Amino acid sequence: MSSKTPPVVLFYGLAGLIPFLAAPIATLIAPDFRWQFNEALLWWSAIILSFLGGARWGAAVQAAAPSPRLIGLAMLPSIIGWLILLVPAKYRVGQFVALAAALLLHLFWDFRAGGLPGWYGRLRMVLTAGAVTALGWQAALQA
Repeated sequence: MSSKTPPVVLFYGLAGLIPFLAAPIATLIAPDFRWQFNEALLWWSAIILSFLGGARWGAAVQAAAPSPRLIGLAMLPSIIGWLILLVPAKYRVGQFVALAAALLLHLFWDFRAGGLPGWYGRLRMVLTAGAVTALGWQAALQA
């Protein structure tokens, strides 16, 4: 198995950082629309968190007898992202921090997991660093 990230995966993975980084940049350019950029970043973050859970679910179902525990755990990122979206807007910074923490926890889980390609963890580290940076930056722009 190759330890090099497939180019198509790298391309789309990095492209997935565009919505993360667009929110704080757009907020700096057009602060009057911060509310909309906040919402866009929160929703994108929750979607990506759900996507990561789906990737783990997809990997788990490759086994002849998928682990019920692993299948259940793979559902948690979607539920966590959804719950964070339900938090009232007055806790906006907390929402950004919670999503960043959830992405970091998922990264930790991916590093500890077996059965994933060798390049996956390295790619996830880069993508998670970009996402967490954007979420932190947007949280800092709330003041």
